[in-house]
Amino acid sequence: MRPVSSGNGQGACTGVGAPFGAGSQTYVFECHPICRGVAEGDALVSSDNICFYLTDPTAGKVIEEGHSIEGESVAGKVLVFPGGKGSSVVQADGMYQLAVKGNSPSALIIEYPETVLVASAIIMEVPMVDRVDKEFYRVVKNGDKVKVDAEKGTITVVKAP
Repeated sequence: MRPVSSGNGQGACTGVGAPFGAGSQTYVFECHPICRGVAEGDALVSSDNICFYLTDPTAGKVIEEGHSIEGESVAGKVLVFPGGKGSSVVQADGMYQLAVKGNSPSALIIEYPETVLVASAIIMEVPMVDRVDKEFYRVVKNGDKVKVDAEKGTITVVKAP
């Protein structure tokens, strides 16, 4: 992890949205690209494994009762999560339904990738990375601006003051 800048934040947010202003902090982490691409969005951090079949594809909302991000929409977010759960059919179909409705996450940052999620990300063309320094998981919070560059193998996190 490399803190890139602190202070006024001007220019620190290039590619991830407008600068936050005084006190913003930018971090860059190295990662292992699984599915190539570049995407950005607000972070949505789940402490639970995800079954994409238990999302409402029309809104992208997680509908699994008791899930750490129950009621939150994954649509357009950089989804940070430990791994998947459920059978291969429901995982692939869940991701497909989100994609068809235009409510897929913009990128996936996964701690423990498995074959079905990797294949689904490749088919749906959703950038996916893993092997991120543990410090990343302490730094990133819901709503942080995140850019995943699975071409260069970097994740940029811009913290609000």
